[in-house]
Amino acid sequence: MSDRLLLSTRKGLIEWVREGGVWRRRGLHFLGDNVSYTLVDPRDGCWYAALNLGHFGCKLQRSTDQGSSWEEIAVPAYGADDRVGGGDGKPAEPASLKLLWTLAAGGADQPGRLWAGTIPGGLFRSDDRGQSWHLVRSLWERPERERWFGGGYDWPGIHSICVDPRDSTVIRVAVSCGGVWIGADDGQSWSLHCAGMRATYMPPELGEEGAIQDPHCMVQCAGSPDDLWVQHHNGVFRSSDGGLRWEEIEV
Repeated sequence: MSDRLLLSTRKGLIEWVREGGVWRRRGLHFLGDNVSYTLVDPRDGCWYAALNLGHFGCKLQRSTDQGSSWEEIAVPAYGADDRVGGGDGKPAEPASLKLLWTLAAGGADQPGRLWAGTIPGGLFRSDDRGQSWHLVRSLWERPERERWFGGGYDWPGIHSICVDPRDSTVIRVAVSCGGVWIGADDGQSWSLHCAGMRATYMPPELGEEGAIQDPHCMVQCAGSPDDLWVQHHNGVFRSSDGGLRWEEIEV
């Protein structure tokens, strides 16, 4: 178990350490700023903090010395021709970065690789520790994305990214609202897997449609990567086959 906890909040990044069996606050970074996500890269120890600064937009900060100093690095950016909208009847409009919702490190065999999930639904990849980002167009250009819509936010978003520890070219992402997707070949191809999930917020005839499912969070067991759990708008679901099929857990 780690002896350090980094807590992302709307008022900054709070650093806690455990000393002598007692947790104590050690530091406060970005005081007053909305920190939407913090990643500690297990490969090189770098910290990444995603900020949502309202009028000033989304920012990304990196620390190589455990928070003693920070440097601003690039954020993902959509192209001039990228558009979003349609799943809930909104007219399509130019896509722009609204939120850095999640970050994930690539595998040990992928030095510099980072993944970023965003609102309005784009998955981005970096191969240089966040110095530059590229939209994963193989997912962005899937026709099912036209069915995605926002679940709480105005636009859909990718909030969970699970890199398979056995094969870092396989990744799983969860979209609200857009279902669970499995990417193969380092994200070159994608398939939608929501069998067993249900969406009671939709008309009955659409309740099992994959592209409108609303997972809120997805996690993967590091020691048994075929086991995943999803906290969904309509319950908790578990998969024991790598996310191909899901069964509801009574809670």
